[in-house]
Amino acid sequence: MIERFFGVWVYNFAFDAGRYVVAAGVAFLLFWVWGRERWRHRLLNPDYAPAWQLRRELGYSAGTAVIFSLVGAAIVYGTRAHVFHVYPSVAEHGWAYFALTVVLLIVGQDAYFYWTHRAMHHRLLFKHVHRAHHRSHNPSPFAAYAFAPAEALVHAAYVPLMLLVLPAHIVAVFLFLSFMILRNVLGHLGIELFPRGFTKSRLWQWSTTTTHHGLHHRRVDSNFGLYFTFWDRLMGTTDPGYEAAFDEVASRRP
Repeated sequence: MIERFFGVWVYNFAFDAGRYVVAAGVAFLLFWVWGRERWRHRLLNPDYAPAWQLRRELGYSAGTAVIFSLVGAAIVYGTRAHVFHVYPSVAEHGWAYFALTVVLLIVGQDAYFYWTHRAMHHRLLFKHVHRAHHRSHNPSPFAAYAFAPAEALVHAAYVPLMLLVLPAHIVAVFLFLSFMILRNVLGHLGIELFPRGFTKSRLWQWSTTTTHHGLHHRRVDSNFGLYFTFWDRLMGTTDPGYEAAFDEVASRRP
């Protein structure tokens, strides 16, 4: 039994660590190494984060991968016990439902993240749960997983909670998790890639940007959203200088 669980956990760890290494590693090599000078004018901060910070982010991220993979192993066993609803065949619910579950997982996580994130900023929780992540005032792509164990567990809990009530195909879950890590890396990239005017577009104003989350790392009391700006706008927690800060960075020329 222990050997079987260990095998399931190793498989999940390889997946969780692998998607982090691929997404964060490619972004780091592309923008922080190969394109270091090419993108310097789009940096949100005066310079790239120092090596000691990168090592700390990687250390916390390794712990996060362990926690995520343990929860992943629990989902495997919970699915076998019919606690979680993961189905093997697309034909069981059809392609339209398959696509809908991906959308629901993304929209649902955005709401879950906003409210749990705000809760973690409460003075009774911040020090023990969220401060480790905020030690990266000038985050790098490797900060995408840089959580203290308690915070990692909060984030990891989202998928099993959803699978209690939302049947999802395993590939739909994979697509959601891939989207999650890519957007998380983008939020911590430290370089603004979107063009000037992006935040004023009728459509794209609802999407967060690297600047959006970068301001949160600097000022901590605003911009709590993950993928979308909806909850920040609704709850009045958007940084009042967000659009100006974005346009200033996006207008720079090499």
